[in-house]
Amino acid sequence: MKSKLSLAMSRSDRTNPILTGQAVLPGFEFDVKSTMVEEIFLKQANEVCYDIAEMSLASYLIGLDRGETRLTAIPVFLSRAFRHNALYVREDSPFTHPEQLRHKRIGLPEYQMTAAVWIRAYFRHEWNVPAEEINWVTFRPERIPIATPAERADSDDLFEALVSGEVDAIMSARRPPSNYFPASGKGGAIRRLIPDVWQEERNYFKRTGMFPIMHLVSIKKETAEKYPELPNEVFQFMQKVKQESLNRVLETVQNSVSVPWMWEAAEASAEIIGEDVWPYGLKQNWEQIEAFIKYLQEDGLITRSFTPDQVFAPGVLNT
Repeated sequence: MKSKLSLAMSRSDRTNPILTGQAVLPGFEFDVKSTMVEEIFLKQANEVCYDIAEMSLASYLIGLDRGETRLTAIPVFLSRAFRHNALYVREDSPFTHPEQLRHKRIGLPEYQMTAAVWIRAYFRHEWNVPAEEINWVTFRPERIPIATPAERADSDDLFEALVSGEVDAIMSARRPPSNYFPASGKGGAIRRLIPDVWQEERNYFKRTGMFPIMHLVSIKKETAEKYPELPNEVFQFMQKVKQESLNRVLETVQNSVSVPWMWEAAEASAEIIGEDVWPYGLKQNWEQIEAFIKYLQEDGLITRSFTPDQVFAPGVLNT
């Protein structure tokens, strides 16, 4: 008889086979919950209501720092993204470089969200702008209640606040609505701050070797203790699903996504990043996680460093 586990993840090529039941973990049956990642994070961070769940890297580490003992994690990174492209300004804005945003008002959904931590790190370490010299404005409550230097906006519409002039720029992991930002990224009321942002992101990777991690996979510690082999089994299972997905993207007999030049992008990514363009595992990623921990400390969001065994389950420390 299979053991039933609750599982909550957003949809992507890395998770769809699991969420639809096409990919099966032997010995287990998943009670699948697929919804907005913000809802998953909020529930897992506060209620720990899923056996296995996608989780914000920043919120997970903030929880550990604040004494959270109900969760562990595996180095499966369901979301990775360069966030240079997440900075937006109004179409008529004079700003074209982050350095020009010193002392300006920048809107964020949440101060603690992983993408925002990366953006502040870019300002400090890439663009020579101390994060303390920017006036941060947030548009929703922090998922883990924590003191931040940000001002809380009166409204909850990040994009309208930019268009109306309430803020000078925004950082949004989500793409702006099409009525503000067309499919081409040009000709709308909102534009990206950095003109050649895709080249800027490639240059960042070449300088740092970092393809920024956004989300990992959390496991309820009670569940991991009940099934000691589960963390490594889930890691190996999701590694296999990811690799099969990458193989489908590269297969030219049929385009697996509705983007005409996807194969060009996939091959260019492999040329820059390497054959494994989306690496899981501790050995390939710990150096980056250590850097991110330092960024959280610089933000005042955590007070200490962590070792790999404090962040990840015992069964995945050799991955």
